[in-house]
This record gives sequence, C-alpha cells and structure tokens, in this order.
Amino acid sequence: MRVLHVDTATELRGGQRQLAYLLADRPDDGWAGVPDAPLAALVGPPAVALRPGPDLRNLLPLRAGARAYDLVAAHTPHAHGLALAAGRPLVVHRRVDFPPRHPWKYRSAAAVVAVSEAVARVLRAAGVDRVEVVHDGVAVPILEAPLPGALDLPRPLWGAAGALVAHTGHAHLVDAMAQAPGTLLIAGDGPLRAALEARAAALGARVVFLGALPALGGFFATIDAFVHPSVEEGLGQVVLEAMGAGCRVVATTAGGLPEIVGSAGLLVPPGDARALATAMGAVLARPRGEGIAVAARFSVARMVAETGAIYGMVGAR
Repeated sequence: MRVLHVDTATELRGGQRQLAYLLADRPDDGWAGVPDAPLAALVGPPAVALRPGPDLRNLLPLRAGARAYDLVAAHTPHAHGLALAAGRPLVVHRRVDFPPRHPWKYRSAAAVVAVSEAVARVLRAAGVDRVEVVHDGVAVPILEAPLPGALDLPRPLWGAAGALVAHTGHAHLVDAMAQAPGTLLIAGDGPLRAALEARAAALGARVVFLGALPALGGFFATIDAFVHPSVEEGLGQVVLEAMGAGCRVVATTAGGLPEIVGSAGLLVPPGDARALATAMGAVLARPRGEGIAVAARFSVARMVAETGAIYGMVGAR
C-alpha cells in the first residue's frame, strides 16, 4: 500500500510534523507539496512538486504523479480540493474543530481521519460518515538548559507557545497576566504579535515575546507552568509536549483539549481571562510531572500504526 500524501502548506505546524513522522516510518510513501516548504527540510524534496495555495496548475502534475500510488491522503484544505481530482481513493485528515465549509467534499472521501473526538463530532453533525479518530503522536521533548536570562525575571514564569493568530487566544492570556503575578514567556510568532505587544504594554502585563524557537526543550525547562488559551483547537499538540516535559498545565476546554489534559491539568472556558488568571494561581499547588504518564499514551508509534490501519482498510475495500 503506497500512499501519496498531499500537503500544500508553506509553514511548519502540527499537521506537518505529524506528516513528517508518517513519512519517516513509511519509506514507500511519497509526498506532494511545495519544494521550498519547511516540511521539505525534514523529509526531503516532494515526489510531486506543487505550487502553494489553490493553484489550478497543480491538478495535472498531481493527477499524473498519483498514478504511481494506491491511495492519496490530503493533509491540508487546499490539498483536499486538489486530491479530489487525483483519480485515486482518498483519505482526508481534518485537524480543526469548526464545521466544514463544504461538507460534500468530506462525504466524497473514502475515510476522514479526525485528530480528536471533538473534531469527529463536528464532522458527523455535518453529515460526514466514515470518520475515524487518530490523536496526534508526540515525541517527548529533551529538556535543555533554561533560557538565558529568563530565570532572572519576576516569578512565577508562565509559558505559552503557538502561532500568534486569533484562534490561539493569546489576547485573553495577556489580559489574564494583568491579574496574575510573574512573567509570561510566549514562544511563537504571527500577524498579531505587534497588537499583542501593544495590548500587554497598555495593561502593564509582564510579557516577553520570544519569537519562534527552533526547539522547546529549554523553554519547558524554564517555565513554572504552561498555559494554552486557545478558543479553537483540534487537539493541542504542544500541550502534549509540555505535559511530556513535566510541566504543570492550564488549558481551555476548546476542541480536543479535554481529551488530552483530563485531570492532569486545569481546564477553563475559552475566552475567559478571569478564569485563566484564577487557574494560573491554583496550578502552582499541583506537582510537576503529573501529565508525563498521560502524554506517554500519545506516542508517535501509536499514531503511525493507527493511521496505517486506516489506509489499509481503505485500500482493502
């Protein structure tokens, strides 16, 4: 069973990291995507070179390249649209917890792989059947030396990580920092960075914007607790990484987050800065490391095996 994985993203986020794990374990598979995308630096150049975005010029090369494979797996929304014309059985991976804009596209797939039960419920409510749930797999981060100078900042040190976009909810966390002691360190970048910096300054919140970090081992070793304020969240891969690193965790109940955090952290409603601040005050009384055993259940090997089983099931039909 040879699978052509289609991913037209030009950034490296959770879905691309999961695809990199799949390709590392499935050497007979190939991928179609943008040659200079960050994913290529992890897994090598694509077997089928595509242009970024919904470019109709991708249709012919994708259809020609797919002939060498038994199955096509679409990992991004633009890839999904292209893969419908590939002429091969189609598996679609869905990572977001809001209703699909075009449910018919999902109904036409041989299977849809949802990253959480929360995402699966949204798909089923839209009339999509043949939905299978495969939670992300994460590698336990290797803890490194604390970030230089960070330990001299006012404590406690709170950490957050992710793209600085609206659905990650960092604005609510900045608001919470106006009510919480200590310093917030944010690892990540995005279009809302300048607005968040201005918001923190206006509120007098102690927030340090670190930008994108190549690895989070030193970040996790520095902070006293990890806070994930998303208002929409398919699963929350970085939360699993934080738990695996032994961090205390505060997260929202958005999407699939309750499925991975459970009782190993504190959960609050999305968009509620006051609830975030209260939970941050309470989480420091909890022991470090209580999420390690939980995160261990979300291994890369399990994700690869469960995804491969779905591909095999589709291929056997």
